[in-house]
Amino acid sequence: MKTKDFISQIAESKAKYHKRRAKMSFEEKLKIIIELQKIDMEMIKNSQRRKNTNKLRYVWRVED
Repeated sequence: MKTKDFISQIAESKAKYHKRRAKMSFEEKLKIIIELQKIDMEMIKNSQRRKNTNKLRYVWRVED
């Protein structure tokens, strides 16, 4: 496979991915953000090497 073909295929795939993500509902995007916050909090708690910036961090709580 030629490099140009490979790069165009990646670019096309990436564009399709972003179009699908842009069509997601606000609620779905919010759920993803909350899940990422949870992962970040776990990583901060469990990592001894991670720099603790002592910033106020919390996971958003959204009521249905």
